[in-house]
Amino acid sequence: MHEDKGTCKGACKEYKVRKPRDGTSRYSSGQVRCQICGVFMSRESCHDREGRPATDETVDLYCKCCNCMVRSRPRNKPGTKHNKKTPQEEYNELRKKY
Repeated sequence: MHEDKGTCKGACKEYKVRKPRDGTSRYSSGQVRCQICGVFMSRESCHDREGRPATDETVDLYCKCCNCMVRSRPRNKPGTKHNKKTPQEEYNELRKKY
């Protein structure tokens, strides 16, 4: 079933989807990302561990192109970039406390 795992065969081009226009994230709108192929695709373009078509309840999703597991959640929590403080801001806060 999992022959040639990890090499993109180019079949992912037909599954590629565009970013949602309503401003929601790709993952919350049901899209998944294959890191090997480097494309976002819909859940319908994936299969489960046994090779059956993916459903909404399927947890482990695999790319039909390269047979590698796809990412269905973001790597970082939303909003963590904006809450980071610069070293100068941290220093000023510590200085005020003491």
